[in-house]
Amino acid sequence: MPVDALPGALVPAPRAVGDLALVHEPAEGLQVSVRRTLEGAPVPEWRALAVRGGHPPFCGPDWLRAVHTHLGAGEPLLVLVRRQGRLLALGAFAVLAAGPGGSRPVVTLLGAGGSDYASVPTDPDSPVPCARLHAAVLDAVLAEVPGALFDLEQVLEDDPLLDAAREWAGARGYSARRLRQATVHAVRLPATVAEHDAALGRHARHEERRQWRRLAERGELVVADDLLDGLAELREDDPDAAEERLSLLLAELAAVDAAHPRAARRRQPWRGAPGRTLAQFLRTAPRGLVQLSGLRVDGRLVAYALCLAGPRALHGYVQAYRADVAATGPGTLLLLRVRRRALLSGYAELDLMRGEEGYKRRLGPTARHTARLTLAPAGLAPVPAALDRAVLLRRTYRDELHRSARLGRSADAVAGAAEAVRADLARRSAAVRSAGRRAARVGALLRPSPLARRSRRG
Repeated sequence: MPVDALPGALVPAPRAVGDLALVHEPAEGLQVSVRRTLEGAPVPEWRALAVRGGHPPFCGPDWLRAVHTHLGAGEPLLVLVRRQGRLLALGAFAVLAAGPGGSRPVVTLLGAGGSDYASVPTDPDSPVPCARLHAAVLDAVLAEVPGALFDLEQVLEDDPLLDAAREWAGARGYSARRLRQATVHAVRLPATVAEHDAALGRHARHEERRQWRRLAERGELVVADDLLDGLAELREDDPDAAEERLSLLLAELAAVDAAHPRAARRRQPWRGAPGRTLAQFLRTAPRGLVQLSGLRVDGRLVAYALCLAGPRALHGYVQAYRADVAATGPGTLLLLRVRRRALLSGYAELDLMRGEEGYKRRLGPTARHTARLTLAPAGLAPVPAALDRAVLLRRTYRDELHRSARLGRSADAVAGAAEAVRADLARRSAAVRSAGRRAARVGALLRPSPLARRSRRG
């Protein structure tokens, strides 16, 4: 099998083991290349491959590059599998350096921890079976990082990567452990708006109309289905003006989250590293991938909803509203509008993403799950095997605890309490800094001017 690698990347042909051996016949040869950087990645091909495979935008280059830049850890590792020049598979990974005690390096899927979903996209129309493509990717990773531990997380349970990776592990002398990870809720959408509204019921439709009236009574109400409208064109004509407009919009979005009724307990997605991640994604994502809608009252943004448009579903990523308009139900109003727009766009599903928030359960969604697959070399001596297990357990202990409902609830309670303490400390620290700045300003106002001091001395 011809194996093409970039300079400095050694990718030897893997051992032939069962059906997972890479194709050796010239007519079906695969070309595998490895990159240890995200620079120069084939972004258009990567986007097209993820869409053809039905993967959400979280598996595409725009999202993963932003997440890795601002939230990621480790060194990126891209594996591209081609046949006759056509991209058939792309694995995006991060390599975490070996830890103390001689532990092995850990290979994760790129964006781990900052992405709701992860996978290794493959071409569904490929003449080479999907399992072989996944094996080609994993073989290239193993050749680049010999003896590595694998931690593949947030993979949907029906993703063929999970079965292919387990089969690959058995053929390559690795043990595999699979854990259920997160619950994902999704709302099935009917074929028409009329069916959607009929399913809501008369009372719900009446309440929706009443809420719109109450919101409109607060001032001039403007419904913006696309807060990014015209930004792409402006970026082509005047990049500086486009950047200024985006910066103002990002500030508005952050202000809405800061004014949310539960702002003290919620994460602030537009601040810090998460905010820089989303800002980069909004700058680079192709038009139509991001759906950012909002409600303005007298020109002030009071609510917004950020969705990502995938090939199979519309993904509701984050939304927020201001506390002073909470009584009008702006979150519900926006969500209903998003649902109607989704079905008009041909979507059969609104994905509410990971998490067990109460409002999701009230919508009567379909639940599915993501899984985590860890792979470690098998047949080792007791000490190296124990070290490998300890390294992986440190990463997966929360998912291990959730195998027991009681332990899982306890772990969530502890994690929630810790997050509340961190949020409280952050608020107190911010209050102290703010008080210090106010005191400094007051002191400056009360301090005599140099002229007054000279006059007194005179």
